[in-house]
Amino acid sequence: MIDAIFLFDDAAWRKQLLPLVATRPVSDLRVGIYTIAQKWSLLTNGRSISYLTVDYLREKYTKASQYPDSAYVIKGNVIPDRELVERVNNLPIGSVLMKDGEWIACHALNLSNFTEAIVSAFTVVGFDGSIVSIEHPEDIYLTNAGEINSDLVHGQHAANAVSLPEGNTLYGNQLFLEGTPSFRGVSIHTEEGPVYIGAGVVIEDGVYIKGPVAICAGARVKTGARLYPNVTIGPGATVCGEINNTVIWGNSAKGHEGYLGCAVIGEGCNLGAGTSNSNLRNDWKNVRLYDYSSENYRDTGLLKCGLIMGDFAMAAIHTRFTTGTVIGVGAQLALSRFIPKFVPDFLWLTDERSEAYQLDKFIAMLVRRDAKKINTMNLVDSRIFECQHALTENLRKKYLYSLSK
Repeated sequence: MIDAIFLFDDAAWRKQLLPLVATRPVSDLRVGIYTIAQKWSLLTNGRSISYLTVDYLREKYTKASQYPDSAYVIKGNVIPDRELVERVNNLPIGSVLMKDGEWIACHALNLSNFTEAIVSAFTVVGFDGSIVSIEHPEDIYLTNAGEINSDLVHGQHAANAVSLPEGNTLYGNQLFLEGTPSFRGVSIHTEEGPVYIGAGVVIEDGVYIKGPVAICAGARVKTGARLYPNVTIGPGATVCGEINNTVIWGNSAKGHEGYLGCAVIGEGCNLGAGTSNSNLRNDWKNVRLYDYSSENYRDTGLLKCGLIMGDFAMAAIHTRFTTGTVIGVGAQLALSRFIPKFVPDFLWLTDERSEAYQLDKFIAMLVRRDAKKINTMNLVDSRIFECQHALTENLRKKYLYSLSK
């Protein structure tokens, strides 16, 4: 049995997943129903998970009061399955599990000084099974459908454990309900993939859902919403309109009409009424996404890729996102034309001005917002935003300079 698990991402490769990991460890990314860390806990019988992440996140995310004498260190972007968990569990101290020249997990001593360089001295144990890992932001929606299915199996959820109320239409037998549903006038199609509805979810009349879809605890799906295959709605999020191939994290809002597809939306974001994104170029060329690690655009190899949005970014009504757009943490967008393909963190963009979003004003906005919702802001969160604001200062300066030329 695995006793101590640390999920590691204090390495250069985590930058490839910005802006989505600016405020969280890589293993806190949600794919399917659960985060990567929750999946490791679930598949190891509820073992406590700790993190080895970048310095400015450790105050919030380091759960271990002290480092154990030895522990299993797992690359934070690797999604577990039962075969992988078993192989990790059998790793001797001083060994590392490898596949195709990349390390997956190791059994290490002295975690206080752990780096990826240490792994090179370990005894290599080969792994020939399949590995699912999140290398770039688009991998989240690309792997999401498969992870919805896996999470339902690993979580041992029972299909139709609770009866669907009368007045709804159900096709197929892959509906998974938590708690007691109270919705009506909803059409749910599970013949081609499961639909998971968490506890406390509110689904209003006239909603269409076609699996695989996961709607997590406390989310709200408003009248007229159409959720097509491969969609996850995070805890406490509110959605409406047309959504396809998209993962929306907790407490975000796309509460009105508009299309969202091939997208990943971070925590606490807001998309104004009528906001839509494109996910296919008119010339049918591969989509290129801005990459924080290279500070340049990267060929995704995909024909379809829409919007990647960092935490607490907000877009005004009728905002238009072009194919392959990346929006940084805390960006505020109110443009009558298409949004640029990359907007750095903490930037205000309007028709009248483009300027940096002052950190104190951003924090004050979050405090006012939480006063109307659930008060979750604290000094630790403020320090995380302060660090991310400082880390992206040069990006903002370069961006604003390019606009002034």
